[in-house]
Amino acid sequence: MRRVIGVLWHPRQTMAEVVARPTFMAAWVFLLAVLAVCAFALLSTAVGRQALVDERVRVVEALGGRVDDVAYAALQANPPWLVYLTSGGRLLLTPMITLLGAAGLMALAALDGAKVRYVVALAVTVHASVVLAVQQIVATPLHFVRESLTSPTNVGGLLPMLAEGSLPARWLGSIDWFGLWWIWLLAVGLGAATGKSGRRYLVRLLLAYVGVAALAAAVFAVLGAE
Repeated sequence: MRRVIGVLWHPRQTMAEVVARPTFMAAWVFLLAVLAVCAFALLSTAVGRQALVDERVRVVEALGGRVDDVAYAALQANPPWLVYLTSGGRLLLTPMITLLGAAGLMALAALDGAKVRYVVALAVTVHASVVLAVQQIVATPLHFVRESLTSPTNVGGLLPMLAEGSLPARWLGSIDWFGLWWIWLLAVGLGAATGKSGRRYLVRLLLAYVGVAALAAAVFAVLGAE
């Protein structure tokens, strides 16, 4: 728990400690437990289950599809639970993304001529994900209030003047403030692991993050227009 709290209050010092002693299982279990508790708190309610259905309908319609009355009734009878993990920025907290993110840090360090062990990259990724768990703690009560699974902390939410469904709105709606914080922590950790400034990695990681968001927004815009 000391490192979990340290990432929030003393990120550089904590990341340096993580690199020196790359243990992460306790922190990882804690983060997944937070995700599970938030999921149970929301999805065990009628509001949460309806939000699952509404989110699936929103995505289907955004991709140019249509949900008729029969399909809607089927969704209500069997809520699409997986939708919870693929919405609201929660995908970044899943083990698959954590493992892939660690591999990405290794590759980024290698491009810079540095060698980082996978266990170190994984420890950095896990501890950087603390802010994503904080996001879920903040977002869960807001999901209840808004009756929606979309992230209440996305960048697009601060720009209501953007036309709903437009490419800029979709793009900025895919970028989360906590996601940007996560990217910064990854850069700090990778800098500690390579002995170089984290700033040299921050731009590349940010480009990757916003680039994936832009690609997803473009796909939704194209398919939704068909």
